[in-house]
Amino acid sequence: MSSGDEPPRMGGATHWSDDTYDAGSTLGPGGVAPPDGEASLVDRYTDLGLIGRGGMGEVRRVYDRVLDRAVAMKILGHALLDNAVARRRFMSEAGITAGLQHPGIVPVHERGELADGRLWYTMREVRGRTLAQVVETVHATSGDGGWRASHDGWSLRRLVEVLLRVTEAIAYAHREGIIHRDLKPQNIMVGAFGEVQVMDWGLATRIDRSPDTDRPFETPETAPTDPVTISSQIVGTPAYMPPEQAMGVEPLTRASDVYALGGVLYQILTGVPPFIGTAQSVWRRTIESPPLPVRQRVAVEHPPLPDELVAICAHAMERAPEDRYPDGTAMARALRSWLDGERRREEAAAIVEEATGLLPEARTLRERARTLRSRADAALSELAGHDPPEKRYDAWALQDEASEFERRAALIEVDWEQHMRSALTRFPEFIRAHDLLADFYREALEAAESARNREDAARFEALLRMHDRGRHVSFLKGEGRLTLHTSPSGARARLYRFVETNRRLEPHFERDLGVTPLVDVALPYGSFVMRLEADGHAPVDYPFHLERGGRWDGVRPGEDAPHPIRLPRIGEIGEDEVYVPAGWFWSGGDPDAIDGLPRRRVWVDGFVMGRFPIMQRAYLAFVNALVDDDRLAEALRYVPRRLVSEAKSLPDYDRDDTGHFILGSEPAGQSLDEPVHQIDWYSAMAYAAWRAKVTGAGYRLPHEFEREKATRGVDGRFYPWGDTASAPWACALDTVPNIHPPRYLPTGTFPQDVSPYGARGVAGNVRDWCINAWQHDGPELDAGRLVVTVSDDVDPDDYRTTKGGSWMANLRTGRAAARFADRPHQRFTVLGMRIVRPFDL
Repeated sequence: MSSGDEPPRMGGATHWSDDTYDAGSTLGPGGVAPPDGEASLVDRYTDLGLIGRGGMGEVRRVYDRVLDRAVAMKILGHALLDNAVARRRFMSEAGITAGLQHPGIVPVHERGELADGRLWYTMREVRGRTLAQVVETVHATSGDGGWRASHDGWSLRRLVEVLLRVTEAIAYAHREGIIHRDLKPQNIMVGAFGEVQVMDWGLATRIDRSPDTDRPFETPETAPTDPVTISSQIVGTPAYMPPEQAMGVEPLTRASDVYALGGVLYQILTGVPPFIGTAQSVWRRTIESPPLPVRQRVAVEHPPLPDELVAICAHAMERAPEDRYPDGTAMARALRSWLDGERRREEAAAIVEEATGLLPEARTLRERARTLRSRADAALSELAGHDPPEKRYDAWALQDEASEFERRAALIEVDWEQHMRSALTRFPEFIRAHDLLADFYREALEAAESARNREDAARFEALLRMHDRGRHVSFLKGEGRLTLHTSPSGARARLYRFVETNRRLEPHFERDLGVTPLVDVALPYGSFVMRLEADGHAPVDYPFHLERGGRWDGVRPGEDAPHPIRLPRIGEIGEDEVYVPAGWFWSGGDPDAIDGLPRRRVWVDGFVMGRFPIMQRAYLAFVNALVDDDRLAEALRYVPRRLVSEAKSLPDYDRDDTGHFILGSEPAGQSLDEPVHQIDWYSAMAYAAWRAKVTGAGYRLPHEFEREKATRGVDGRFYPWGDTASAPWACALDTVPNIHPPRYLPTGTFPQDVSPYGARGVAGNVRDWCINAWQHDGPELDAGRLVVTVSDDVDPDDYRTTKGGSWMANLRTGRAAARFADRPHQRFTVLGMRIVRPFDL
């Protein structure tokens, strides 16, 4: 066939290759029988037709009568019959090729001279296609360039395997002192059964050759009028020849062949030769500059090229010979290393693919477990403590089923992790496995940090850092963004970070942030409190919490701009009050909190709460005001009452000679500074209504979310002071062992029981009534925002929420997320109250 796609070539060597080598029928024991009537070239061979023709002559398919097989015969052209240089080169080619005994080099069988004087030699017939044709087909038809998926059995890996076998053949030739000098995809044959043959050794030379062997000679292909062939020392194909060969520098070295091998790899990667154009233009560009870098030659939409192969190509095609691989052996070593890695990468990919469905299955099981546990909790919440065990059996069965799902999910996750690690054992830098593990550990890290589990968080952060390959850099850096507006603006902002010191989170000054508004200020992740100060206004402590890569901007649900923090004027907040600014806080999320809720962000509008619970002194003022208002029956209804029997209670207050209420004589040692207790929900509501009427300030009982936020701040800590309960920091049964019998204590006895806003006694002593009904799944929110509704019309059998620890229980009851439920008519020595009032824009 015509070789029109052959890159322009300099010198007289012949190119031959044709996919018609495998044409013809198999007739007889030798594979191909000689047709009748064909002329014999020599006694042994019968001509079967032309295979290809080039400048030095032609290649014909012939039948070997002695060995009963078809072979290829290369014959010197008639035009070169009397050309001594051509004859020497032809014989040199036959001799060099015959001397190279390698599976990748076509073997020469015999040589001789025809009756008319033309030289010939025979070699094994190669059936298949040139590498140039294979590369062209792959790039033209494979949807992704053949890099990962294959076309017709071909992929990037297989193309590079072909090149490796070529390079190994050249490495063998180099060891034998031979350089090819015309390596290109058109001179590489890929057989139908995977054979790879380096063809056309017509320009090959020994490193110790005679100079006249390389002298060009005139052929129809290289006429003297062609300026490309003027030089007497330049032979080869310009698109692939190294600069020193293009310039006619002598002697060429093994590194010259390495450059051409790099050119073949260039075409495998890009689909085109290193240079494109006429022989003369390509020759000049070869001398003047390197080819366009591989990545610039491919289209933007081309799949990513392997970095290692691009680097091998660039190294092989360095312009200075001493900067390249020194010979075929060194380049083969580099290609073999990549192929070995690619094989291991494919094995790793198969392992990862095998595990694809495991994590979704585990997540499904965990979701089913959560649903079952929720159903079980709801069922159990409807039961009284004295209900028989039989009523709990169904709920327990749901819990057991949930536990089984969680166990199966955990085992599946272990199996998935093992698959990922196995993949990385095969190929340590398999990015897909690293990315999947990094995503998994990031999710686990976020969960651990949300649960304030520092040990797990440290472990998962270390694992995330181990596997992250750049996708989670911002997250690991931990930088967040703060936006804060105040009303009025221009408040001075001083930043403090909460740092654990002796098991307590204490604010440590970091720096001044200027004046508000603060917009998109970069800060490390963590818990902070901002001290805001403005002339004529009371200072405000504004806690906030930045998660990794998160934002804290104070945008209220349903709005698109930050909600300004109101700064109270001096005197607007009493000495016995604390201000809780509007904003988000983390509610729930404490696995050890009694009847705790799942972790969620809740927006709470600004409010003011009593720094202390309502004390006996203040509550006496309330009931005595009722006495003075001739409402003695109401006063008797609302005074604290102690149970003397199941059906009888007595006022816990005595009355003086004027008829006013005073502290009772029992128990001894009561103090006006103790928190009021033994009042029911109706009494607490009545006190708040009276206080609102007296002050005109809109006092009421706190909602449980207001009480929780005022206790723990915004960062989800478990106690007002942090996450540990290893010291006697609140009035609880296990922290005051020297009081007999145990009892409530005067407010302020435990100064360490203080919240981030300054509220005192929120984790112990006496629990507080809340305004809202107790619901198993927690209060309803409006798109994440708490909307407080007030109603006196309640069913006496409905439970109301109470919050806080107590003197007659251990400190665990004082966890900020703990929730308790009591009927509104119940009175206990652990039940007291606080009041709040709205304070927002």
